[in-house]
Amino acid sequence: MNIPPKQTSRRGSILIVAMVVLFALAGLVLALNHGSRVDSALSSNTHASRQVDAIERGAEQYVLAILSTQRDSLDSLVEADFTQVPVGDGFFWIVRPNYDDESLPTWGLLDEASKVHLNTATAAAMVAIPGMTDALAAAIVDWRDEDDAITANGAESGTYLSKTDGYRAKNDNFESVEEMLLIEGMTRELLYGPPEIGTTVVTEYYQAHGLADFFTAWSRMPNTAADGSARVNINTQRTQLRQVLTARISEARATEILNRVGTQPALDLFDFAAKGGVTFDELKLIEDYVTSSTSRGPVRGRINVNVAPREVLLTLGLGESDVDSILARRSAEVQANPTSTAWVYDLLKEKSAGIANLISGSGRHYSADIVAVDRTGRAFKRVQIVVDTVPTTPQIVYRRDISDRGVPDVVKAFMNPAGAN
Repeated sequence: MNIPPKQTSRRGSILIVAMVVLFALAGLVLALNHGSRVDSALSSNTHASRQVDAIERGAEQYVLAILSTQRDSLDSLVEADFTQVPVGDGFFWIVRPNYDDESLPTWGLLDEASKVHLNTATAAAMVAIPGMTDALAAAIVDWRDEDDAITANGAESGTYLSKTDGYRAKNDNFESVEEMLLIEGMTRELLYGPPEIGTTVVTEYYQAHGLADFFTAWSRMPNTAADGSARVNINTQRTQLRQVLTARISEARATEILNRVGTQPALDLFDFAAKGGVTFDELKLIEDYVTSSTSRGPVRGRINVNVAPREVLLTLGLGESDVDSILARRSAEVQANPTSTAWVYDLLKEKSAGIANLISGSGRHYSADIVAVDRTGRAFKRVQIVVDTVPTTPQIVYRRDISDRGVPDVVKAFMNPAGAN
């Protein structure tokens, strides 16, 4: 039987409409499924981001706890105390620069006194750091001084106001290392290192990581002995000085040392020791109780000679051979007495005169470069903090999110594609 043409046309139309509806429904299902996946991923990312925020905050409390209970025994901590520390549903690492290997950081807290203080260092001292130029060092001094008079090779308000987004020189202290980006001649790459090294041959630390790790704006310590007592001035408090020498060494040696020194003033403790014939062992007994500083307030900018890298030690005005001698000897000395600087005098003898006022054996500000990762590896956060341990309760005085610098390669080594191990 033949089907009339009209009925055949109607059946074809129904089939087409059915197929269109079917494809539309399929497209709708796919769209909804995609939207659901996007929403799920967004929800997971948001959850991971909140998790990693909490992990990083937990790491900050971990650092504060360490500095509250173990500040005087940080050298007893091991890598495991700072690597892949579990917090909730994730981990954190605390990295610090490895100045001896420009390719990798190491683990732990960093003494800010191992760096050059931006607010106290002279241009002549700063220019000794590899990568630092005369012009950049002079511009740093001009930025922090109180006037708009340009020093040789420097830069003041006139230089900065001529820029498109002009601004004045601060003429006040640096408040952070990042502030150096405002200095004439400073670039982000010079301060923090290039985004990628590639095939570039690196011979200096700054070429890979920039100059930032050599500078600080926070190093400060009390000008008192470890027991809290006021230090005696070697030039202006001779009666009290005799008492210290008698109590710490002997009455006979106190008389002998003071007679040799006479009335001539000493540049610093090391110069006093040289003039008075103070021995290495005797200097270790008195170094914490005497000073040549007339200030009773906190002291800024002294370099911890027991931990500072070679680049920073060069700013002390010593020759390279003397710096190398310091680096060769200090490991054994630090193991014997982690906070003493008397060994520098014993090593350099008369050449150490004037150095005592530039160095210390320990610091009171510590920085932590915290890298937090959730267990899935979906999110990470990197934060730098600086903790002041001068108060009875350590306090965070600086905090900056540096997640834009990425996860250090040394941390990536602990992670797999599925997340942290």
